[in-house]
Amino acid sequence: MKKICLLLALAGCVAVPVHAEGNISAKQSEVMKKLLVTYADKAKQEVKEEKGRGTVSDKAFTADAGRKFYLVRRTWQSGDFTCSGCHTEDPRKEGRHITTKMPIKPLAPSANPERFTDIHKVEANFTAHCMDLHERDCRAHEKGNLIAYLMSVK
Repeated sequence: MKKICLLLALAGCVAVPVHAEGNISAKQSEVMKKLLVTYADKAKQEVKEEKGRGTVSDKAFTADAGRKFYLVRRTWQSGDFTCSGCHTEDPRKEGRHITTKMPIKPLAPSANPERFTDIHKVEANFTAHCMDLHERDCRAHEKGNLIAYLMSVK
């Protein structure tokens, strides 16, 4: 088992241990760590901007919150959507695009060595998919939680 400890600068310094087994490459680990630090900084800024309105979180990223975010159903435009609708409830498995039915490689980095190797591609995918599901970009805390979850998938 490979243990990765990430130091997040969210509401002070909080260490979040994330355990991952499998084939997470050094490149994937490096990119995901950089993203988590970036999202922690952005989440702190979002908390300041919201000024206590309760729509953003100041808590550390967790795999459990990321899993809930991944599985939660959102209803809009006469449809019922979820991340797992295309990527399957098990992100280690191949998914299918909800409209085109084209195959989608596994989302979990432990099952797909191509995932999380390019920061710009990750951010572009977050933007596109969050717009599809939420009609807005995801908040930094949502992104950080999802990455923490995907890093924990063995």
